[in-house]
Amino acid sequence: MSLRQLQHTTVSLIASLMLCAAASAQTVAQQPVGVVDLQASAQVEVVPDLAVITLATERSGMDSASLTAQVSKTIDAALQQARAVPGVEASSGGFSTQPRWKTVNNQSQRDGWTVRAGLILKSHDAAALGKLAGQLAQQGLMIESNGFEVSHALREREETALIESAIARFKAKAATAAHALGYAAYTLRTLQIEPVQGQMPQPRPMLMRAEAAMAADSSPAVPLATGRTPLLLNVQGSVQLTR
Repeated sequence: MSLRQLQHTTVSLIASLMLCAAASAQTVAQQPVGVVDLQASAQVEVVPDLAVITLATERSGMDSASLTAQVSKTIDAALQQARAVPGVEASSGGFSTQPRWKTVNNQSQRDGWTVRAGLILKSHDAAALGKLAGQLAQQGLMIESNGFEVSHALREREETALIESAIARFKAKAATAAHALGYAAYTLRTLQIEPVQGQMPQPRPMLMRAEAAMAADSSPAVPLATGRTPLLLNVQGSVQLTR
């Protein structure tokens, strides 16, 4: 490369660096001032309104196909019985087939199969649901757990009020920030409303077999009770402070 070419290349490189520096400085200069990021939240305590009971049935033996047929028949009958009760939502739960093992001469050998299927019951009428679960326990199903959850309808109703409350707090924070920093007002730049969060009460584990249910009462009902649970909604965004 000749000296003239080297000088030309050097000048071009310097010019490019100067252009990049100028563009960077312009970008920094264009960054808005008086922008504040904020977040706010609102919370309410509600009584979960949807009772939930989980049941299961299982069979053990050597013929997995026969066991599967027995379990399926039991669950299908329970589903039909549950769906005949007004206001009860019934759905099948998990279905599993697991081998059983025994030890012979310090070696594990398969000793048949265990087939298990679940049933999930939900209703706004806790008394009716408890009575139904007791009847199903008499018929051979195991009651595994019971509890409550917030229904979709209740969550939506509360969400409206939570949004209004959280945004009101967001606006109050924005006004406070503007005043504290010597600005007259603010305008909204961005706002994000997050989904409602709620920590549902943990289902209460229980195991009630048919024999225990029949020994307690000829028509037992599963006791159901619930407390209050919080629902939380967060909003976050940014505002432009103005003079």
